[in-house]
Amino acid sequence: MINNFSLSPGNLPNLIAKLQQLDLSLGYVVTAKPRKSTRSHSQNDLYWKFVTEFGSHFGYDKDFSHDLLRYKFLFTVVNYDGEEAKQLLSTTKQDTKAMSEYLDNCIRYAAENGFVFNDQG
Repeated sequence: MINNFSLSPGNLPNLIAKLQQLDLSLGYVVTAKPRKSTRSHSQNDLYWKFVTEFGSHFGYDKDFSHDLLRYKFLFTVVNYDGEEAKQLLSTTKQDTKAMSEYLDNCIRYAAENGFVFNDQG
């Protein structure tokens, strides 16, 4: 059985070999979808550096700052028992583009409120 095979030009022959080993009399369902890149390690490192310094500047710990920024910029609106509510999203589920936009929003918000982030040091 083949589960969650990440296809690239270099391993296409490997996938073909695995498919040829299957007992086709059993029948299979194959799904292919474009790979979604999640946030990068460097984005994650930069984000937590920012969140820690942002929190320190305003007197919050990094966990509170993380939730505050997600509440401000990383949420979806859901209907709960007839009321609209914000459901906070996870940074771990963001692709590189969405994470970049989120981080830009956070840094801009911080600057508008008196904290200028220096990501060089």
